[in-house]
Amino acid sequence: MIQAIIVLVVIGFLMIAAETCIPGMVLGVIGTLCLIIAVILCYSAFGPLMGTMAFAILAVLLIVGFFIWLRIFPHTAIGKKLTLPTQPSKGNSTAAPALLGATGQALTPLRPAGTALIAGERVDVVAESGMIDAGSNVEVVFQEGLRVVVRQTA
Repeated sequence: MIQAIIVLVVIGFLMIAAETCIPGMVLGVIGTLCLIIAVILCYSAFGPLMGTMAFAILAVLLIVGFFIWLRIFPHTAIGKKLTLPTQPSKGNSTAAPALLGATGQALTPLRPAGTALIAGERVDVVAESGMIDAGSNVEVVFQEGLRVVVRQTA
């Protein structure tokens, strides 16, 4: 009987861990059922004291395992694919902190949003009013965070 309980606990934990890689909740539900059956078998084979101890031990192991998983999973290959980076990427949407008053050229048509080359950097911008054709000269008139507002200049 003890071997069956141990096998159910191991299978339960492995199924719950596999749920991380194979979504759909099927493996997680099967793993949880295996753990519940293991506790029920422990109650029936060894009495209420051992059954309660087995339940408490499994609960502690699940909680500790969850917190360990939270620390380790984002650093695994699968975790890196499923989670967002903690630092912003160096893409074309990052704006220099002091662009106010800088001039540049619209790289795409601004209808009203688009991309402009300002101070040698590609920046996502929004036209102050109307549309601005690609190749037009622009000036930064407002900046708040990553939102950069430009106006067409002569």
